[in-house]
Amino acid sequence: MKKSIICSLLLAFGFTALSAGDVATFVDKGFSTDGKYYVFGQYGKTDKKFQGWAEIYQVDIAQNDYVDKGLFKTKPSAVTSDKNGYDVYQSLEAASFYYYKDIKLETANPDHVLYILDDVNKTGEDEIIFKDFRTADIENQNTYNIKLYPTVTGKGKNSKSSFYIMLEIKDKNGNIVTSRKIGSPDIRRKGVTNYKIERIFCDSTEKNLIFVIEKMLEDDSGTSIRYMVEAAKF
Repeated sequence: MKKSIICSLLLAFGFTALSAGDVATFVDKGFSTDGKYYVFGQYGKTDKKFQGWAEIYQVDIAQNDYVDKGLFKTKPSAVTSDKNGYDVYQSLEAASFYYYKDIKLETANPDHVLYILDDVNKTGEDEIIFKDFRTADIENQNTYNIKLYPTVTGKGKNSKSSFYIMLEIKDKNGNIVTSRKIGSPDIRRKGVTNYKIERIFCDSTEKNLIFVIEKMLEDDSGTSIRYMVEAAKF
């Protein structure tokens, strides 16, 4: 599979959402060479206290879940006050170097980017559609239809939410070839009021699919943007 939509300004995998406030920067660290794991990071600075923070996550692709020992965090505190989020991230990356060295990560190839959000006005529930470019038969390409379904109860910092992603692969006549639900709708996240798919890409085998999800988080300090991923193995 290859991308059907690409924005030249977003070709680099590290990106920041175009919003004001406490907005995280996403970092693609890559897939393990054995295809079992995907690793990403994020960092930023809190809005009012201006404290840097950083996080690194290891994801078990088949389980679509985080690996506890592969989680590294530097929380915002007085120690990180007035520190740049990127500097905090670099220190955290150095601290986790030997752990991830054994996993042997390879960053995703731009040719395997399937989708990038190219319109900040799109809502999280807008359907995403792109074609499968693996086949040489242009007249008989399958179409990928992807839609995120959120559930939000309550408001603001007292809200609780969950979501799942429906992936449908359709043939040229619109018949569904494959249908799959991705995500954990039973997990309820406090204070998260919105979700949006920012990016979709796969590894070189085209069997491991990653969805980068933007989360809008509300708490006493205001509104923040954080990232998470959903993974699927085909």
